[in-house]
Amino acid sequence: MPPTIVSRRASKPSPTSARRGVCPHCALLCDDVELRPAADGSHAVVANGCRRAAQRYARPAPAAEVHVAGAPTTLEDGIAAAARLLKRARQPLISGLATDVDGTRAAVNLAERCRAVLDHAHGDTLARVARLTQTRGWYATTLSEVRSRADFVLLVDTELGDRYESFARRCLGPRAGLNDDTPRTVGFIGPAGRLPRDAAPDLRLPCRSERVAEALLALLAELRGNPLAATRPAGLARRSLTELAERLRAARYATIVVTPAALGAACEPVLGAVCDIVDELNRDGRAAVLPLGGDDGAQSAVSTCTWLTGFPLRIGFGEVISYEPQAYAGTALLASGAADALVWIDAFGNCPEPPPGCPADRTIVLGATPSNLAGTCAVHITVGTPGIDHFARLVRTDAVVTLALPQQRDSGLPSIAGVLTRIAEKL
Repeated sequence: MPPTIVSRRASKPSPTSARRGVCPHCALLCDDVELRPAADGSHAVVANGCRRAAQRYARPAPAAEVHVAGAPTTLEDGIAAAARLLKRARQPLISGLATDVDGTRAAVNLAERCRAVLDHAHGDTLARVARLTQTRGWYATTLSEVRSRADFVLLVDTELGDRYESFARRCLGPRAGLNDDTPRTVGFIGPAGRLPRDAAPDLRLPCRSERVAEALLALLAELRGNPLAATRPAGLARRSLTELAERLRAARYATIVVTPAALGAACEPVLGAVCDIVDELNRDGRAAVLPLGGDDGAQSAVSTCTWLTGFPLRIGFGEVISYEPQAYAGTALLASGAADALVWIDAFGNCPEPPPGCPADRTIVLGATPSNLAGTCAVHITVGTPGIDHFARLVRTDAVVTLALPQQRDSGLPSIAGVLTRIAEKL
């Protein structure tokens, strides 16, 4: 049966009772957060949270509003108007895609019916990572493996303060080793200003972000026994490189942590160097890479798309499903006018504004927070946040665990899956 517009409602908790929840506000999906609900639908984080969770949970429940051409209307009229717009479109783009597994399933179904292209708000980073894994592969690990086994963790230009603050508490704080009390050593390569506050490194190699790839190549040369001076970036001491190489070699299980989204254009060279280092360490030891990413439902979108179609994101539906990671970049399609209608999905409230390019009268916004386009776009529907306003399933950052997120409040807001399914039915 198709998903309903509003997911099943949980019994209303006492306004003063604290309960455990799964936090949807970053891809770590911390499942030990303690919450206390308030009368306005907001929540106070009372234990095991981070600054980001505290800020997002403090948002009160938004009003259930629907606008068509700037005028308030009913949900049924908004769905009908969205369906009419997509029927007229030659090549719609369904993007943003910040939703849960069920929302992505519904987006794939809608895209197939109206021959749309699918992309995500973080599509550029997702495409870079997909290109790397397709062309060379990598040894990847999981959060549980890092927590339980990794005795040396190297953070590469990774700032844990914004989206992954709880990574230090959950994975770096506990001692390594399932059967002993092996202490964990933490290293860091990157700008001194990005040193993680909650995971003070034992080894530090200060290096500007634009030189991180060079520093990693110099480290690789040390590991291979070929420490050429020409491979060392200016200001990076040979002694520091040698010590880091020795620590990596001596580790029983070394893990290199990167955040691809923070690397920008340097993503592929940095990830390539990290993979080369991990390959070298695995010749006679054990090592892996842990990429932290997949926020705003990105990992759920990639995984669900792959399950259903055999391809990651940036796919188009025509006579056949086509995968074109460059040609189907959402921002490029909008800038060139190749996409003549846009469905922008933001159920987490972190990217409420769609990229420029599509006229407002051909834009449909399904968002959890107010958008500047609410009064001008063709259709604007306020939707619920997965794991807060309705039951949800989300894929964790390491792509191996799908967590169920119970509903936390009874807001009556529609889910992305429900809205998209109703639009598809009218096509």
